Amino acid sequence: MFRNLRIGVVLPALNEEAALGHVLRDIPSFVDDVVVADNGSTDGTAAVARAHGARVVAEPRRGYGSACLAGLAALSDVDAIVFLDADYSDRPAEMERLLAPLASGAADLVVGSRVRGRPAPGSLTLPQRLGNALACRMLRAFFGVAYTDLGPFRAVTRRALERLGMDDPDYGWTVQMQARAARLGLRAVEVPVSYHPRIGHSKISGTLRGVVGAGTKIIGTILGEAWRARRPRQEQRLVILARLPEPGRTKTRLIPLLGPRGAAHLAAELLRITLATSGSGDNPRLSRRRLARTRGIDVEVRVTGEGAARGMRRLARGSEILDQGGGDLGERMHRAFAAALTGPCRRVVLVGTDCPLLSPAYVANAFEALKSADLVLGPATDGGYTLIGLRRAHAALFRDMPWSTPDLLQQTLERAEALGLRTSLLPALSDVDHPEDLGTWAAAKGTPPTKRPWLSVVVPTLNEEAQLAATLASVLSERDVEIVVSDGGSTDRTVEIARAFGAEVVVGPPSRGRQLNAGARRARGELLLFLHADTRLPRGYGALARRALSSRGTAAAAFDLAIDARGLGLRLVEMGVRVRSRLFGRPYGDQAMCLSASTFRAAGGFPDRPFMEDYVLLARLRRYGRIRIVGDRVRTSGRSWRTHGVFTTTLAHQSLILAHHLRRATAVRPPSAKTTDRGQVKFRAFRRSMSDAPALAGETP
Repeated sequence: MFRNLRIGVVLPALNEEAALGHVLRDIPSFVDDVVVADNGSTDGTAAVARAHGARVVAEPRRGYGSACLAGLAALSDVDAIVFLDADYSDRPAEMERLLAPLASGAADLVVGSRVRGRPAPGSLTLPQRLGNALACRMLRAFFGVAYTDLGPFRAVTRRALERLGMDDPDYGWTVQMQARAARLGLRAVEVPVSYHPRIGHSKISGTLRGVVGAGTKIIGTILGEAWRARRPRQEQRLVILARLPEPGRTKTRLIPLLGPRGAAHLAAELLRITLATSGSGDNPRLSRRRLARTRGIDVEVRVTGEGAARGMRRLARGSEILDQGGGDLGERMHRAFAAALTGPCRRVVLVGTDCPLLSPAYVANAFEALKSADLVLGPATDGGYTLIGLRRAHAALFRDMPWSTPDLLQQTLERAEALGLRTSLLPALSDVDHPEDLGTWAAAKGTPPTKRPWLSVVVPTLNEEAQLAATLASVLSERDVEIVVSDGGSTDRTVEIARAFGAEVVVGPPSRGRQLNAGARRARGELLLFLHADTRLPRGYGALARRALSSRGTAAAAFDLAIDARGLGLRLVEMGVRVRSRLFGRPYGDQAMCLSASTFRAAGGFPDRPFMEDYVLLARLRRYGRIRIVGDRVRTSGRSWRTHGVFTTTLAHQSLILAHHLRRATAVRPPSAKTTDRGQVKFRAFRRSMSDAPALAGETP
């Protein structure tokens, strides 16, 4: 303890076996807790740390900031934290210089300035000196603060650190701390410290790549913090904790039923629903501005995982994207609240991406409840909570909690009572975490049995367990929709997955035309949408289809096509499909054809055939009106193109069309035996040349 302050020290370390012992031996005796954050060392760094009595926490995700965050999360209850490098370039014996202003109450943050301390020759390289000078000039220009250095040797009070909400996982950690301290008006001072040549090889200044990477990140961090400081902040802020869907790493409890890819696709759909709820989904920039203007709510998305921020910016354009940082879920949640509740912000609501029933009205009710309550919870039916709102960050609400257990909500309420917090509870909602939750979601999104649905989506299947979950999840992005799965005798988990999503299942012999007709007979909707099992619908597909069908003289509607695979050849295929659909009115099965049930019956339905059934129905529908194309795109699997190649698959599609017309010609117009025989010979030749045609017929010609 130093002058009634409990002191903790965090040392981020990566392969510092040679230097770490010197650092730990020189740490003053008044320090109460020392944590070495091992950032993936391959030498004896961890063993040296333990031998000198330090606690070791492993942070495999590389990055200086990540290691600091992991060390912070492992610290015991202290009043002030000291950061220093583990290479012995800083001298721990000088720690008292940094702590004295904190102990006297003169400062919240103290930065050790190597420049003012006259560094030893060779300790600061030329790129370091130039980078420091540029960064400090930028800090002065944007924030009006006078620094001489971004030195890693620094001390900060626990209370100030919580307000800073540090989240940079990389080289921007030090400058982010100084910039945010300036933004929040914290008292920051510099003290001179000595600096010496490091023991070992520098990971940053020792390589050109490190110098360029660190410099780019530092400048980018300053610009980002300056933009946030100038952007007007609202009194209310919605925080979304998210991660990019990755097969095998997201929704792991659903993998036994849906498979890795199916679970990841479901996670992606849940993420899109949550972003749309916040105003960050469709028309994201406009929606975000409208959300801030009409409800006075800012939106930020906090992500976890390497490269997740870049990927999330494409999905949540217009929202602020931040890193969650290290630690367990409770530590990341507390960090998010501490960072958000700064400046004019007075009320913060945090949600995850597991609840498809979350609505803008539900979120608005949470903010309204926070006007009189200290804590708002949206209970989950499994014993946890889907939403939490606070007016002040309380670390005790998140420390050592039983996450992902039925006791979470009850223990949170008990903690709140012990803290004297006024609590408000919203209506309970269901998360989608386990296979049994899928039916709950489907029941809430679908149509009650006593009410006729306005739309029935008919999906023909045959061993589609790898694709079906993503398809049905996209269907359930709309409310009051009926799903009918017409199965052709699958031997995998296709039927089990369909029933888990609340679909009506019809089982019969395998033939796509027959299956589609069987599904249409079972459907109760006024409109029918026929969807292949490997094709995902866009958000808002129901309103788009209904608007298209309401146009006078329209018999059916379909969507533009996107193929879920990379390659110039596939982009050309998409372009060809777009031209064919719009100029000739020939969208095929992958494009999610939609029409009224009465028109479908009047046209006689699909022919009883295993493929080309959509081509025949489209020809019949032209007698009832035009085929209208909706601008939004469905996304279909590129499996056949990947397996057989773009050229072979396209040739097979065109051969099927030509064979269909030859068959019609020989069946309808046989003027002589000779002509008929010639046509039959040609038709048989085409069939022999298309041995793979049935396998390819599932894709769009």
